[in-house]
Amino acid sequence: MTENLERRGVPAGDVPAPEKTPTVGRIRGLDGPRGIACWAVLIVHVAVQNSPDTMASGGLQLLGQALIFFFALSGFLLYLPYVKGLVRGRETPPDVRSYATHRLLRVFPAYLLIFLITNYVLQACFVVNEFVASEAGKDTGTGMITDPGMLLANLTLTQTYFPQYLQTGISPSWSLTLEFGFYLSLPLFGTAMWWLRRRFGTHAAILVVTPPVILIVVGTIGKMVAGRVAEAQGITAVAEQNWGPNAVAVILRSFFAAADNFAFGMLAVAAFVAVATGHISVLGARRLRIASAVALVPSLLIMLLLIAAGSSYQSTFTALSSALFILIIVLPLAAGQEGRLATVLDWKPLDYSGRISLSIYLWHFPLMIVIGRLGLLQGDSVTGLIVNVLLVGAVSLVFASITYRYIEQPAMVVARRMRR
Repeated sequence: MTENLERRGVPAGDVPAPEKTPTVGRIRGLDGPRGIACWAVLIVHVAVQNSPDTMASGGLQLLGQALIFFFALSGFLLYLPYVKGLVRGRETPPDVRSYATHRLLRVFPAYLLIFLITNYVLQACFVVNEFVASEAGKDTGTGMITDPGMLLANLTLTQTYFPQYLQTGISPSWSLTLEFGFYLSLPLFGTAMWWLRRRFGTHAAILVVTPPVILIVVGTIGKMVAGRVAEAQGITAVAEQNWGPNAVAVILRSFFAAADNFAFGMLAVAAFVAVATGHISVLGARRLRIASAVALVPSLLIMLLLIAAGSSYQSTFTALSSALFILIIVLPLAAGQEGRLATVLDWKPLDYSGRISLSIYLWHFPLMIVIGRLGLLQGDSVTGLIVNVLLVGAVSLVFASITYRYIEQPAMVVARRMRR
């Protein structure tokens, strides 16, 4: 969710490409789905907080799976420079200092501003675990964080690693902690890939595929460990396992158990670059795209079955489905074709929502709490839910646009200047 596309695709100057592959300034069609996913998460949060019965009867909780799309997309976008570098034959992996600076400036300026306003002005942070304190239609458990440890943990986005601080602060910010776990892994993988190529001449295809496979294994082991810990602690409720102030939730919200959420997006990069460089023909790309569309159906069905069963592996198949959808969007572009789906998804409202999705994601929950305090939110009904979503969405859009214009964009300008 936090890699705001930077509008970088596969330039012909960076990756050897066949003549049919045009030079492009961005990967089209990916900000739109990010915008859709962002609004889906907002709808779920508004429903959970104010219309739980309406949400349950309408199956709206499924929209919460959209969050996993952000992780898969991060895997795709952030792993792309490493794969391009290997294919191009670069002597070194992407610069770690530049990468770290870019990641920090991409997230922390907006996050810190929104957190500080939420805590000290709006006083709408969760001061206790949201799962324990939250009540539908009320602001129970919210206020201003004064505990030094909790405050420090939230300022540094490490609250998810401590059971007593988990789900405090801005409720959805736990996902940023998870993203940073992935951010830390990429330079390590990059160093290992380049070393293996220099030392043993390992084929690029093996080097590219190995990191995501490792992350799939790590995520699987993490989920297994979480299951064992839940059994040992006698925690049987799925919601408590995922969100309660306990060790199980710490594991499940961590990169240890969620590494596979990024892995499938990384695997999609391999196919994308293979098509863009001519290692997979245009006909092969078309067949791969059809296969991705076909595979998407059983992947989604398995996801639904695992959700119904309360399995932690539901996110694995949500991530797989997300990666397949990304491939459906980008494979025609890699083959030098127009990409009708990408054109549709580039619709300006969706594209803009995707670009400001970080701010929408961080603003909407505290703003919803404040709007509720003012008595402006409606009750638990279909009409009430629609009104609430429109109101919270509109206010969040205004605040997010301001934050994006005056905080996120200037921070990214600084990041690009420091990269030169």
